[in-house]
Amino acid sequence: MVKFLIGLPVLGIVVFIHELGHFIAAKLCGVAVESFSIGWGPVLLHKKIGTTDYRLSAIPLGGYCGMKGEHAFREAYEKKLLSVPKEEGSLFAAHPFKRILIAFAGPFANLLLAAAALAMISGLGRTYYTTDNRIVPVYCLDSSDQSPARTAGLQIGDRILKINDEKTANFADIQQIIALHPEESLMMLIERGSEQFSTTIRPDLNKKTGAGQVGIYRYVPLEIDSVRKDSAADLAGIKAGDRIAGVDGTALDNQMSLIYFFRDYTQKTALFELIRGGERIELPVNLVRTENGSVDLGLNWKYITVTEEGTGFLSSLRQGIIQTGKLTAITLKSLGLLFKGLSMTEAVAGPVRISSMIGSLAADGFSENVRAGFVNVAEIVAVICVSLFLMNLLPIPILDGGLIFTAFIECIVRRQIPPRVLYYLQFVGFAFIAVLFFFALWADILYIMK
Repeated sequence: MVKFLIGLPVLGIVVFIHELGHFIAAKLCGVAVESFSIGWGPVLLHKKIGTTDYRLSAIPLGGYCGMKGEHAFREAYEKKLLSVPKEEGSLFAAHPFKRILIAFAGPFANLLLAAAALAMISGLGRTYYTTDNRIVPVYCLDSSDQSPARTAGLQIGDRILKINDEKTANFADIQQIIALHPEESLMMLIERGSEQFSTTIRPDLNKKTGAGQVGIYRYVPLEIDSVRKDSAADLAGIKAGDRIAGVDGTALDNQMSLIYFFRDYTQKTALFELIRGGERIELPVNLVRTENGSVDLGLNWKYITVTEEGTGFLSSLRQGIIQTGKLTAITLKSLGLLFKGLSMTEAVAGPVRISSMIGSLAADGFSENVRAGFVNVAEIVAVICVSLFLMNLLPIPILDGGLIFTAFIECIVRRQIPPRVLYYLQFVGFAFIAVLFFFALWADILYIMK
């Protein structure tokens, strides 16, 4: 609940910026704005300035921009008029091209916010933690796994040097490229020992996330960075700087091998073989299990710290624009995956889940430092903004794209679309939004239950 309350205002700002775009465009195009609210629901405060009633409403989730005559086609339909009355200052009195600008301004405002957020990330710089480019194929630990890594013959300790001519210096690089290319053939340059060779791999589509996956874990050496006080490892005498060489006579060299070793382990005590200062020692460890049955040793491993320095103002703006373009292309590609059997309850998220995600990322980031907190929030804001930009431009009635589409048709045929047609198009739009709302609501319910 706390994370939801943290994320809700951020989501509200994203929606508010969208409505602000409509508001500014309507004013510039001579369309009267009758109401403009920060927030939804019961009006707490309001003040009328000119023709606009400015409001502060109770629910801090975005806002709304009520334009004069935007629902006039309904009245025209009910009165069986042949055209929508063009009252001065109303939306349908404006030239179709102006209506296109007004409708486009909302999504475009979100795109600008995404660019600003990504520019801020570039300006602040960031630090993240990863491992080198060595891998652990899942099938090497789980014989039932049939992932693409098995087909390609990848092995524990292989280094992925390049994917499609893109250098992969660490596991984060590998993850990013694979995630963005589900069901596409990728050429990998592999280093195994002193040899290098190329192989083709085709990532599977994860139908819950929409990302590509090949069935690999990061290779984390069993070099201990720190030991949690009073944990099982601490009480056994294991220290930072030790390296685990094996358990109960079984040689182990990476974190995932250690995790899989204890999956079906039934003993309460295990004998750890450690390398300390070049010497091999053995220490018995009394195992502590968590609620889900996994072993909690209280160990933290050594990771690679990657620091991207902040850029200057102009460079940040340039990066913001470039990264927004890339993110838009990725999101557009992701929308196409909805037609490949992607799970709708996973792909579509409601305000509860989105707000919780924002709050969780903010909490994780700010717990590390202020910069990390702002970077985490800016990243998720950029993703949400680009998604809103593209979704709202779909030519579906009730969405901004629907208004753009009908106004564009009017520009071509040079006459107004009959109120009857507009009414039924709006009805179809409501049906579509209702279905989308159902999936979002159901996804939120499942998220809360989990």
